[in-house]
Amino acid sequence: MSFFGNQDINKLALHTALHQAAMGLSLAFFAAFLLHAGLAPSGVFLTLAAILTLRFFVRAAVLPSVRLIGFRNTFLLGALLFAVEYLVLAAYDGSNVRLFWFVVSDAVCSAFYWTCYHAFYAALGDPEDRGAQLGARGLLSTIGAVAAPAIGGVLLVVVGPWASFGAAAILSVIAVLPLLSIREPKIPLSAPIEAFIPVREGIALFGTDGFVSCISIFTWDMISFVAFGERYDVFGGVLALASLAGALAGMAFGRFIDAGHGARAVYINAVAMTAILLLKAACVGSAPAVAIATIVANLFGGLYLPVLMTVVYNDAKASACSLRFHVIAEAGWDVGGTIGCSCAAAAWAVGIAPALILLFALAGLLPQTWLAVRRYRKHAAAN
Repeated sequence: MSFFGNQDINKLALHTALHQAAMGLSLAFFAAFLLHAGLAPSGVFLTLAAILTLRFFVRAAVLPSVRLIGFRNTFLLGALLFAVEYLVLAAYDGSNVRLFWFVVSDAVCSAFYWTCYHAFYAALGDPEDRGAQLGARGLLSTIGAVAAPAIGGVLLVVVGPWASFGAAAILSVIAVLPLLSIREPKIPLSAPIEAFIPVREGIALFGTDGFVSCISIFTWDMISFVAFGERYDVFGGVLALASLAGALAGMAFGRFIDAGHGARAVYINAVAMTAILLLKAACVGSAPAVAIATIVANLFGGLYLPVLMTVVYNDAKASACSLRFHVIAEAGWDVGGTIGCSCAAAAWAVGIAPALILLFALAGLLPQTWLAVRRYRKHAAAN
């Protein structure tokens, strides 16, 4: 089934495009905003670690919520709560009380939203076209979000956070509309934990993503923001160009995976990610070099999500329950992300150079590559 033949995936993609645009106006500036407000880099990472730790425990409420109000309504609740989070972030003034409420709001909305989002996408997508669907989702998301960081950066400079983050809140509510008519996957009433043993490697794979993503994304965001003289408009403009480059690469690479080259794609991605991290580390300190590295990195980093999420979503769909799979997998992501954030916070605190901290992500890339290759080969053998 082609991407455009699956109406549920089309609606999810439209929602994702609008949701990503809202995030481009707000959370794309999360690390930079906290840094600009006076929080130290180690404090930014400790904030992230606190969010992920709390999210780990909040996620236990997802299944009871699904039983009480339904799967789709729980998904809608998580999506709508992002509007609250954006307004809480806009109100941040450097105080610990405001920071606490941001940590709570982000943990709650992301625990509900991302668990349900991934479970919906896994259940409603088509395994034979998964890579292409992910690539197309990335492209559509970029069409919706490519201008958002640039606009958000200008609004932050000219008007202030309430304008940019307030617009994000409105857009996040609009993003819920495509979800109102989406098909609701059936969820088994019970699924024993033993049922997920065959896909435990797919779950562990998500944990490596938490480690790699948290270190590489947020370290680079702070490096870039400082290099651009803490100018939101410049930072947002570079993010916009980089997003477009990444989506084009992801679209092409998704079809390569669907053609049966999953394991080969993993190796290509590992080489590309290693080269990207080394390139970024070499460019620290120079604004033009950082801008070029960001765009180049996103062009080749567009391989990352189709490689990772194709196998994760297919494991989820093949499991006893896609929702429970992602409850477990997202918990693994939180653990990996918390470990990564804690390591980065400690490194910033003792004065390790940011370029070296960026390279910490390589420690998660090796097990990620090994796990992904094993999963792709098992899928190939099963087919």
